[in-house]
Amino acid sequence: MNAGAWDAFAAREPYFAVLTHARYLRENFDPAAEAEFFDSGDAYVSELYGIIRAHVAPQFAPETVLEYGCGVGRLLIPFARRAARVTGVDISPSMLKTARTHLAHAAVTNVELTGVTSGISTFDLVNCFLVLQRLRPSEGLALLRRLTRHVREGGVGVFHFPYRANVSPLVALSRAARRIPGVNAMANVLRHKPAAFPLIESNPYNVNEVFAILQDAGFDTRHVAFTRHGDLDSVIVYALRRAQLRGGQAIPPVPKGEVPSPPSNFIDVKKLIAETPIEQLNRTAEEYFASLRDWDDHLAKPFSRAEDAPQLLINLAVILQGLNLTPGMTVLEYGAGTGWLSRYLTQLGCRAILLDVSPTALNIARELYARQKPIGDRFEPRFLVFNGRNIELPDASVDRIVCFDAFHHAPNPEEVLREFSRVLKPGGIAAFAEPGPRHSTTTQSQYEMRTYGVVENDIDIHALWAAAERLGFAELKLAAHNVTPFHVSLAEYDELLAAGDTYARWAETTRAYLNNVRDFFLIKVGTEELDSRHSSGLRATVTASIAHDLHVQVTVRNTGSAKWLPSDELYGGVVLGGHLYAETGRLIEFHYVWQPLPRALAPQEELTFELDLPPLEPGRYVVELDCVANRVTWFAQTGSEPARLEVDYSPLAAR
Repeated sequence: MNAGAWDAFAAREPYFAVLTHARYLRENFDPAAEAEFFDSGDAYVSELYGIIRAHVAPQFAPETVLEYGCGVGRLLIPFARRAARVTGVDISPSMLKTARTHLAHAAVTNVELTGVTSGISTFDLVNCFLVLQRLRPSEGLALLRRLTRHVREGGVGVFHFPYRANVSPLVALSRAARRIPGVNAMANVLRHKPAAFPLIESNPYNVNEVFAILQDAGFDTRHVAFTRHGDLDSVIVYALRRAQLRGGQAIPPVPKGEVPSPPSNFIDVKKLIAETPIEQLNRTAEEYFASLRDWDDHLAKPFSRAEDAPQLLINLAVILQGLNLTPGMTVLEYGAGTGWLSRYLTQLGCRAILLDVSPTALNIARELYARQKPIGDRFEPRFLVFNGRNIELPDASVDRIVCFDAFHHAPNPEEVLREFSRVLKPGGIAAFAEPGPRHSTTTQSQYEMRTYGVVENDIDIHALWAAAERLGFAELKLAAHNVTPFHVSLAEYDELLAAGDTYARWAETTRAYLNNVRDFFLIKVGTEELDSRHSSGLRATVTASIAHDLHVQVTVRNTGSAKWLPSDELYGGVVLGGHLYAETGRLIEFHYVWQPLPRALAPQEELTFELDLPPLEPGRYVVELDCVANRVTWFAQTGSEPARLEVDYSPLAAR
């Protein structure tokens, strides 16, 4: 069948053209059939991943997938939920049009559709299922040769082809006759079908020819699955492409031009770094920010664009959670840019230091602080220009470091890590929200490097950890999370909780997302000193007695693991607080007592002092005395027991 006839048929019967079952004819295609159709695609992809991991490549996690003969997207959608980038190829424009509709309905945005394979690159996985049988063997084998060249070294090719038709010689002869012009139309009329209904061929292949092509292309056939559909026996081959032996004789070199080359304007980030001095990269960053005529987009972050806000906010939440911040901490933001994240750190009570190579970016950050002043009494931020090599801060002077989508711009990551280790206090944390190991090759990264001259480096977490360990970091922790929307029905939600198929789909979606992001934390060697800015280490015993009138003697003991800061510290300073209740238990005044302690206390230290309660009207009261860490917590909220005084106040009786 020629391409035009096939497209015309696909326009009439897009689903039956993929799976030749009466259920998928237009006249029978209802919502239940549609759900069944696409569920079968998800089942196929799940099985494919399982087989590859079990028999071909145990750590199989493809970031890029080519689906040849993608049709209406039956397999594209489940592939897109598991990989960072998917390319679908089909010769039928009608099929591709329908596929776009289904992709949009499924909110899939990481799929590119095309009608040709020329110009596309190599992939981690190439899948060709229910396609070769539609082609004459000579055409199918030529296609197979082309597809093998799109499998990267170390990648996997999955190819399906029939090898035997279990039909009588008479049936085989009649099928062959229907290829003669006019015969198929006559046969359709006799079978009460439209004359234009095409002959959907199922051509068997010579197994030896298929395996010879794979062997010559440098594949190891790791697994073979046999299938039977009706009278057709088929094979699915799962093949791993070996790495080329450079200079060796085992694998013949691929002819020049047959494996797609990178575009002529492709930028190798390693070459860019090697050929560009750090000073020039600093100037490039400054020139970009200095060229901005309108700052509103930067000042509005992370709410500049609705499509960007969810990922920024989810990543921010992951980073804040892992930083384990407490008020009063000194936090350095590396590559702070226009300061939106640092402003949030300031609002949280941290001493923010904004570090950036661009003075103009820091000026925009100053404008942000001026326009949107943090609420309440907060520390003033500090703005620090970075020369790309040395951070002008003393050793062990910061509690935390944040790199939010900034570290991959560093041309000298190991040198920067050395500075991080130097300025961090023992036990301090450096947090990173960064892209993945192939970031530099993405379309957006290539555009940024070509247009702005900025470094868009890859994040090789294994190499980075090896360097960090040498430079004084004791531990690496990676955050496993997901930004990709995964909305399910109530039944599917219950199934997810029961670890059923929906759970497996959710796990695959998460793994696919994590392929191209690296949110992680480096913890410096040493122990972080715990003080009263941390609620988790706060415990106290408070005892009190009335000496006379409203004069009270109090003993407090630090029974926790955190050192108490002096009472005049804005964050974490420990004072004695008290609530005033009526005899009935009604709260009269929450902050009835607010008494600074004579001195700070280390764990297991205690002190005794006296104080006069604030004046009261005559009557009977209850006073609860408790320790408070300023702007952190009352100790009762961490499990301590307040002292309870029953006060019977009668000034006349006292005289």
